[in-house]
Amino acid sequence: MLSMIILTITGVLVLFLGLRKGKELIVPIAALGVVAAGGSYFFYDTMGQEWMKGMMATQAIPGVFVGLLLVCTLLLLPFLNRYQPRGAGEMGDVTGLLLFAIIGGMMMVSHEDLMILFLGIEMLSIAMYILAGSDRRIIQSNEASLKYFILGAFASAIFLFGVGLYYVATGTFKLVDFKIISPEIFAIGIMVIFAGLAFKVSLAPFHFWAPDVYQGSPTLITAIMATIVKIAGFGALFQFLRYQVQHAGDWFYWLIALIAITSMLIGNVMAFGQRSVKRLLAYSGVVQAGFILVGFLHLKSENSWMILFYLVAYALASIVSFVAIYFVESKKGSDDIAEFKGLFFQNPFLAVVFTIALLSLGGGPLTAGFMAKLFVLYHAAGTGSPFFVVVALVLAVISMYYYFKVINQFFTNDQESTASWKIGWTYQAVLVLISAATLCFGIFPYWLIRWISA
Repeated sequence: MLSMIILTITGVLVLFLGLRKGKELIVPIAALGVVAAGGSYFFYDTMGQEWMKGMMATQAIPGVFVGLLLVCTLLLLPFLNRYQPRGAGEMGDVTGLLLFAIIGGMMMVSHEDLMILFLGIEMLSIAMYILAGSDRRIIQSNEASLKYFILGAFASAIFLFGVGLYYVATGTFKLVDFKIISPEIFAIGIMVIFAGLAFKVSLAPFHFWAPDVYQGSPTLITAIMATIVKIAGFGALFQFLRYQVQHAGDWFYWLIALIAITSMLIGNVMAFGQRSVKRLLAYSGVVQAGFILVGFLHLKSENSWMILFYLVAYALASIVSFVAIYFVESKKGSDDIAEFKGLFFQNPFLAVVFTIALLSLGGGPLTAGFMAKLFVLYHAAGTGSPFFVVVALVLAVISMYYYFKVINQFFTNDQESTASWKIGWTYQAVLVLISAATLCFGIFPYWLIRWISA
């Protein structure tokens, strides 16, 4: 595909710029590469259809997932300028690896063959293992990278075992136009592949890596994990299940429902006692993954818009949240909840945008997160599961407690530290754009629905 070739060339170029100490050019060239890749994908990419026919889909729903990946990358790239003081080499490495991770994500959300899915998973995962340990001077970063790598390799082995079972049951790696030879082995294969992908999106009980890796990784890298990896993971899950769910029995509906409720319950319970805000948001991510999975109940292609809407709302709120944590952490040296005390009196801008993001994650009215939760719960009610809806609604209300616990810290006046501080106007502009989008999609959701349904 031309878009992937452009991203590959850009990634290599960025790595060379790191070697030649051209750090001022790294982010602008990376942004140009992402824009060019997007342009080629949506307006001039026939190579995917000709060369990858039967292995990758480049139109319709996969295209929207790819669009989300590229837009999130553009929103995250400006913040990588914060790596400039640490040298051109490190900045080039981080930016280049992000671009290679995006290529893996594009393969994951577009696959129509399990080998393409596996290649995409490995390309994304290897880049993220390295990025998690990119702050070599901090032992927690090294530990996060090692833990992510070991558990990720374990998940890949599970996934490959499922692929093997799928091949035995169908005689092919392709997702369409296949014949089931053994229904029993096919069912087990789907379940095992689902478990492998559930690890990538941190659904319970495959979430145990997320808190430690989120907390130990550099915070800007955690923002990439919470957005790019999540979108790629759910895009891969959607692309896989949309073809397989019709062949699975009713048991698969109950499996999805059980994992969704378990994720919401465990994520909420574990988030309550957290003092590290990054760790709290990691458990919040488990809860959000459970809500997104609700959209997979009785999965049909025409219902994909609600999954995409939720991913947009979650990605926007996650970028703002982790970037805000990054700035506070840079200023105070910790992401402990006590460090956020009096943030409104020190940096009102950051406190306001962080509050909007947390309200959106909790499902507060007038935010994209509220509409996202409303849509998936409405869908669940339509599948004839009122008990499921009631439980999910109660858990959503309970989750507001720990979001407000953080927000309460912002507006508690800290007499010991009243010195104000600011962040650069470029970063403020990006955060304002994202926060405005969060509110716009909450008040006028049909704007986004129209785009993702087109």
